[in-house]
Amino acid sequence: MRPDFSICHGYLRQDGRKGIRNKLLVIYTVDCAAFVAEEIARFFKVRDLDVDWLGNRSCFDNTVMQRRILSYIAHPNVGAVLVVGHGCEYMQADALCNFAITQGKPADYLLQQTSGGTAKSITTGISKAWTLLHKLQAMEPIPFYWKDLTVGSQCGGSDFTSGLIGNHIVGNFFDYLIEAGGSCVFQEIAESIGLRDYMVNRGATEQAKHDIGAAYDKSESICKSCGQYSISPGNFDGGLTTIEEKSMGATIKSGSKPIQGVLKIGQQVPGPGLWQLDSMQDLNYSIGFTNVSDASDLMDTISTGTLLNLLVTGRGHVQGTPIAPTIKITGNPKTYEALPDDIDVNGGKLLLGVCTQEEIEKELLELVQAVCAGKKTKAELLGHQECEMTFNYQITAKTACYSL
Repeated sequence: MRPDFSICHGYLRQDGRKGIRNKLLVIYTVDCAAFVAEEIARFFKVRDLDVDWLGNRSCFDNTVMQRRILSYIAHPNVGAVLVVGHGCEYMQADALCNFAITQGKPADYLLQQTSGGTAKSITTGISKAWTLLHKLQAMEPIPFYWKDLTVGSQCGGSDFTSGLIGNHIVGNFFDYLIEAGGSCVFQEIAESIGLRDYMVNRGATEQAKHDIGAAYDKSESICKSCGQYSISPGNFDGGLTTIEEKSMGATIKSGSKPIQGVLKIGQQVPGPGLWQLDSMQDLNYSIGFTNVSDASDLMDTISTGTLLNLLVTGRGHVQGTPIAPTIKITGNPKTYEALPDDIDVNGGKLLLGVCTQEEIEKELLELVQAVCAGKKTKAELLGHQECEMTFNYQITAKTACYSL
């Protein structure tokens, strides 16, 4: 892997980052506007145009939700933004539109209350979206290198093969990408229980060590106060017996490189290397932890600027994400056999002895390059766009977070 070797064409954004997609993002500001936003986006999806949608469900304000939405607007894979508002909610459509413009992105908005209701808002939104898409088509792509790539990782439905194979494949990929000058983000601090010293000792600086330890302690405290650790009946059925056992397998997906620091939701990756995302809340511990899901965790990873994500699943997974493609990997050959249309990489071949470690890692490397060059993941082909975002009570990071 050479950092000076162009792997595809990307799209340069105003902040200097490059995207591997040039999407139009349709955002709804409240649940009342979700139907219209989705109808607008689906009009273009069925025409195979790169239009995604997501948004905020609540009428009321939440700082973390605002940070998420702003980070998605500024995301390098997003080239233009259309905001659909209702008209009386806290998250204002015109403010989000103006923020997109400050990020150098073509943007527009509409309000259902002044656009004539559902049918007329859909018609108006489609017209505005066409205008934005024409502007996207005029953008010139530029060379994209391994060092421009930021990748995230996530576990979902772990079993005994996840730590042995799936997470190990991802961890080695992380090491390769970091050696080429790229950036990697991993999270799930609640799945590092029992490994505090190991994680802290991987901190690249004294500040990083302190922040990793603080995030671990908070996570453990939340689990204890909620009476629930991050392990499920499906994990037990898959052969994992304790949270400590699951944690040993889960942390392998971070690879072996030093951890440069801890990020909060919406905090942008400051530079190359390995970063840990803390998506656990700082306040109201009893609210939110039990609402987490793989979909919401992936969206929080995307909020840091990851251009694509690697989801390791031993038991099986079908989801995908808007904005950044998700490549699904399993280490269980039976799982791949059961879900061949959903899972992208069959690491179970290694378990069966029909390929080598080097061959399966090369397969992932080539797939990542192909996805960067425009190849659709299986989730994209099927139209999966899971996007769950619940309220989170996390203190705003001091740096590298967007605000209105």
